[in-house]
Amino acid sequence: MVKLVLVKHAPPEITPEVASHRWVLSAEGRDRCDWLASELAGQGVTQIYASLEPKALETAALVGIRLGLEVRPRRDLHENNRTGLGFGAIDELKARIRRFFDEPSALVIGAETAEAAGGRFEAAVRALQAEACGQIAAVVTHGTVLTTLVARYNPVPAFAFWDSLTVPACVVLDGATFRLDGPARNFPA
Repeated sequence: MVKLVLVKHAPPEITPEVASHRWVLSAEGRDRCDWLASELAGQGVTQIYASLEPKALETAALVGIRLGLEVRPRRDLHENNRTGLGFGAIDELKARIRRFFDEPSALVIGAETAEAAGGRFEAAVRALQAEACGQIAAVVTHGTVLTTLVARYNPVPAFAFWDSLTVPACVVLDGATFRLDGPARNFPA
């Protein structure tokens, strides 16, 4: 089995007046990349791909430095398009994300449905798998798009899975079937 490792980025510096797709890592997030590098080394990762969003790209870069691997930024690995979604209370955000997963064809958050975000993300993952030529690839990305792929191929409740992920976290999949190879590996509390 060739593994595929999906990675939720490390914690960003939350800046309410800046759109979330422009957030960078916090100091704690940068520190947590040591743990993540160790996790990915343990999985035998030899290729690192990343979303173009700064928090994901920075996570990948810090892990890549620690592992001596080049980071390969790619389009279409970004979070669901959240245009127009302002910064609000966490309970409100969680309610909208639950609805995002429960009503995948409805436009709930921003300008992209869960179905559209999931399709875009899966196509990008399949393209980078072809490029990786059977090597174990890590994809540093974001929680909701990561969850759309996992929930499509595994019997997991999408919202509960998304809500269980820490920052960072990694999920190991069978690269051919996208079936989970064990539980998510979450940053220790």
